[in-house]
Amino acid sequence: MYKNRIRETYEYLSPGYRRVADFLLESYRDVAFMTAAEVGKATSVDTTLVVRFAQRLGYPGYPELLADVQDDVKQDLRAIYAPPPEDHSPAAAFQRSITEDHNNLQNLLLHVDAEMVETVVQILQTAPRIVLIGEGHSDFLAEAFAMRLAVLGLNARSVSSELAEQAASAMNLQANDAFVGLGMTALTPGVAVILKAARDLGARTIGIVSSLSNPVAAVAEHVLVAPARQTEIMPSLTALSAVLHGLLQALAAELGDPAAELLTHTARLAQDYADAWRDQVSRVRKAAAAYRTSKESAE
Repeated sequence: MYKNRIRETYEYLSPGYRRVADFLLESYRDVAFMTAAEVGKATSVDTTLVVRFAQRLGYPGYPELLADVQDDVKQDLRAIYAPPPEDHSPAAAFQRSITEDHNNLQNLLLHVDAEMVETVVQILQTAPRIVLIGEGHSDFLAEAFAMRLAVLGLNARSVSSELAEQAASAMNLQANDAFVGLGMTALTPGVAVILKAARDLGARTIGIVSSLSNPVAAVAEHVLVAPARQTEIMPSLTALSAVLHGLLQALAAELGDPAAELLTHTARLAQDYADAWRDQVSRVRKAAAAYRTSKESAE
């Protein structure tokens, strides 16, 4: 393998060969997609020297060295995407879950629609009101996202999974209000029904879904996909959390100084509240201690 061959011959290589060797070891994932000329340009040597370097390592030419590097990259990909061997222990289930979440996030990054993200951020930034709705496992994330949007100064709130409240929230929407539905399993038809009603009333509708086959994706005006593939029992919310957090960061960047000032003000209020709470607890403890002391003295 090329790494072993480089290690065995490195101390005997010329400075030019060493530059190529260092680049190959440090950037082999890039080299796997580079021609000999591109490697030469990246290391400031002639193309012929790159070819001779491959031959110096014992390969017939550069294509054979490149094939070895590409095999190394394939092994990396298999290690990332291939599930661990079948094992029903808690540690194996933990490992499979983390691996699948890693893959979900990689998939999210590979297929992110930058134009769609910018559109969703613009809608949330300018909407008079923002209503978020989740169902089942995603319900609490809708609530948390609404709270964080409110911290940025946006008029946002979440509604519970109770159908009557969802319907009332949808019916009270007006044009340009934003209605965001989270659909992470096929068992969320209620979110899709309410989202469609909101869209029919003229609201801007956003669906954040686990896949485009989710019912929410079929009715939302704008859709972001947060992959949630899991072979374990519980559905994953990792990619959904990442999408919501990414939107929040993008909104904060767009809002600029006002958002920073609100965050600072909120942090100050939280600190004041914590200080007041600690002071109150301290006073209660002192009063309790004084009471115990007086009681013991009376006895």
